[in-house]
Amino acid sequence: MLGTMIWVLMGICALAWFSTHPPRRRVKGTPAGFGADFEEVAFASLEGTMLSGWFIPAQTKIHGETARGIVILCHGMMANRGEALPWAERLWKEGFALLLFDFRAMGNSEGDVCTAGYYETQDLRGAVKYLAARPDTADLPMGVFGFSMGGATAILAAADEERIQAVATHGAFATLDSAIGQRCRRHFGPLAPIVGWGARLLATRWSSVTSAQVSPVSAVARLTPRPLMLLHGSRDRVVNLADAHALLAAAGDPKELHVLSRSGHRRIHHSERDAARENVVNFFCENLLPASIQLAPSDKMQAPN
Repeated sequence: MLGTMIWVLMGICALAWFSTHPPRRRVKGTPAGFGADFEEVAFASLEGTMLSGWFIPAQTKIHGETARGIVILCHGMMANRGEALPWAERLWKEGFALLLFDFRAMGNSEGDVCTAGYYETQDLRGAVKYLAARPDTADLPMGVFGFSMGGATAILAAADEERIQAVATHGAFATLDSAIGQRCRRHFGPLAPIVGWGARLLATRWSSVTSAQVSPVSAVARLTPRPLMLLHGSRDRVVNLADAHALLAAAGDPKELHVLSRSGHRRIHHSERDAARENVVNFFCENLLPASIQLAPSDKMQAPN
């Protein structure tokens, strides 16, 4: 009994600490690895935290005199901008300009505490503000693609930021509460409710944010009529596929869900990678259109669920 109590207490402390204080991982690789020129950039979150990133100008020769559009790529928890490099390569080669950046408390950005989507929404909106102020991107149609926490943040930010015209996610959670519950059940089985309760309580003390305040499923309907694409691995053991279905059900049209039958949470099975990346590229090609030729929502093709 004593051993079980110690194990539960250690689990509560570890889950709460690493959720709010993710270890900083060194940024590996750069866009130069796939032949792209890039700028090291810094900009402020809407509430002032300084963030670090890469701006990759588009290959204008691919799409006439100007970029096709710009896509912001948002990494997941315990990661950094380097996580998005494989996806960035394909989008850049299609003629998009790109911004990859580190959320607060991760990579090379300032900050000590992660809030799993609450203040990170301010980080993403700071990125939008930064791009809107750049002469070379101010007039470009803008989309966001996010992984896990980055996907949840993309939904939350786009709900209040109309300059984001299209959102794609991979492995996004419906609510932070559901994500915590799933992680606890995976590691603690029948003791999950106790660990989850304790971890939420302790994490709130450190971050001043409750898990209930991070709820993409409550915000996703506000994206309409802007398009949403969800990718999710059916073997995801961190964020259950049920979260993707909950987001799809709550979202308005146009929306689509692509289930990757052999993939997990962060890693996409090698047999599905090319198709998944092609889906993302096609989604932004179809939906990031110059203002003069943007289609009405009813004119856009809605993919089957």
